[in-house]
Amino acid sequence: MANCLLCNHSLTKKLTISEIIFPGPIREQVVCDDCFQKFNRYSDKDACQGCGRENDGNLCGDCRRWQQQYGWHLSHYPIFHYNQAMREFMQQYKFQGQYHLRAVFQQSLQKVINQMDYDFLVPIPVTNHTMRTRGFNQVTGLIENVQYTELIKHREKQKVTQSKKDRQSRLKTKQPFFLDKDINLRGRKVLLVDDIYTTGRTLYHAAELCYQNGCKRVQSLSLAR
Repeated sequence: MANCLLCNHSLTKKLTISEIIFPGPIREQVVCDDCFQKFNRYSDKDACQGCGRENDGNLCGDCRRWQQQYGWHLSHYPIFHYNQAMREFMQQYKFQGQYHLRAVFQQSLQKVINQMDYDFLVPIPVTNHTMRTRGFNQVTGLIENVQYTELIKHREKQKVTQSKKDRQSRLKTKQPFFLDKDINLRGRKVLLVDDIYTTGRTLYHAAELCYQNGCKRVQSLSLAR
């Protein structure tokens, strides 16, 4: 019998109606219901058309500023709120290097990704220094069960991590990325994936590159916001 990846309590698999009626592989449960209920999903209703934050359905102030700066705004879909449970998960997974925890949200991300229309699924990269010290890209770990394209590369060998910057410092960050020139984006649709949406600065840098190289549409997705 498997144990919950978060609390280590024994898991008891409860079959859904579809798993009982329809043949096929049964999804492996990796987190108990008590732990998973601590994560708060975003609602599809009454959300900002740009960043997905819950409001009256119009562009929020932040996204209006992005619109003024670029002439366009992202269509971003956050899955979970960045609440205390998510903060603790990220601390363990991303900063303490508990790579096995990538399985906690893989099914959640895969389900959303399968419902979206895109030509290239593109994870946000990390620096070479992060890969050497942490040993993995937290974003690709979350989507390893889905085909993706590492289209965007990080030009900086080492950087001050976004988590250590205040809001104004994040917004002033210069373009840290470049594109793999071997891939033709003209007329194509890109879905960017990141772990956390904070100010949007990172995703707008990535989206800008895609549009500059002829991309037809750029959407983005994050595990948390």
